[in-house]
Amino acid sequence: MKIFAIRDASLSKERDLAWLLYYPAADEFHIEICDGVDEWDAPLLISSFVRRGKRSLDPDSSRLWAELRIIPPDRQNLGMILRDNGLDSYDPFRLLVLARGRCAQDECFLVPLREHQLPEELEKRMHKTLVSFLPAHPTPRPETGSGEYLFFFRDGMIRRIADSDLCAGSGLQQKQLKRLSLYRNSISQLSVTAGGHGIRASEGTFLSAEDLREKGRLLPLTQEDFLSYIQRNVIDTATAAELLHCTRQNIQDLVRRGKLHPVLTLKNNFLFLKEDILRSTVHK
Repeated sequence: MKIFAIRDASLSKERDLAWLLYYPAADEFHIEICDGVDEWDAPLLISSFVRRGKRSLDPDSSRLWAELRIIPPDRQNLGMILRDNGLDSYDPFRLLVLARGRCAQDECFLVPLREHQLPEELEKRMHKTLVSFLPAHPTPRPETGSGEYLFFFRDGMIRRIADSDLCAGSGLQQKQLKRLSLYRNSISQLSVTAGGHGIRASEGTFLSAEDLREKGRLLPLTQEDFLSYIQRNVIDTATAAELLHCTRQNIQDLVRRGKLHPVLTLKNNFLFLKEDILRSTVHK
C-alpha cells in the first residue's frame, strides 16, 4: 500500500486535506477526507463528498481524481515523455508520483507518507475498515422477507444487516434489490474493496465502511470470538481420520459417498466441524 497526503499550496503546504491510498495488487485508489475540511477547502470533485457529509470516496471517484492528474495515454509525444522520465511503458501510478499529483486545475500536490508514520486520525479510520462479510441467512427470513449479512470489521465489531437495510439510502433501486436477493447464496453481487474501505454492490454502487458501521444491529460478539470458535471446532482431514480411527483415504471416500460433509473443500484437504465428525455414525 502507498499512502499520500493531499495538500493545497494555496492554503497551506503543511495541512492535510485528504489522504490518497493506492493498493498495487488491486490497482485501486481510495481517498479519505480529513475531519474539519469544509467544501471550500476541499479540492475539486472531493468537495462534493464533503457537501454530502461523506468522508470516504468510492473507488471510481478516487480513481477519477487521480487520473485527472496523470498524462492521458493518448497524449501527443507520449513516447518521448515516458523516455524522459525513465519509463519503458505507460504506468499511471508512477506518472502520478513523478508529477507529485500536480495539475493545471488547482494547486494541490501529493506528499508521500510512510505506513508506520500515519496521522493518528487516519490510523483510527484504518482500524475501523471492513475485513469480510458472509450471509447470515441464505434465504429471506419469513418475519422480514429479507436476507441478512454479517459484516466483520478490523476493530472486532460485527454487525448484522438485512439486505433491505443494506440497500436503504445506498442508491440501489428496487430491481437491484431483487437481483441481490436472487443471488444471495453466491453473494457474487457484493465484494470488499481493497483495504476494506467499503463494499461494491451490483452496477457500481459503493457503501463505505463508515456507512456500514451505522446499519443493522451490533452483535455482542467480536471477531476474536469467531476465531476462537474456528480454532476449537474446525478440523482438517488428518484430524478427522484420527478421531474416526481410519486413514485419510477412508475420509476421502466417505466424503465422495456423501457420508461426511466438509464445510470447506481445498485442493488436497477437507475442513470439517469437529462436532459433525464426533457425531458421525459412519462405519469404517
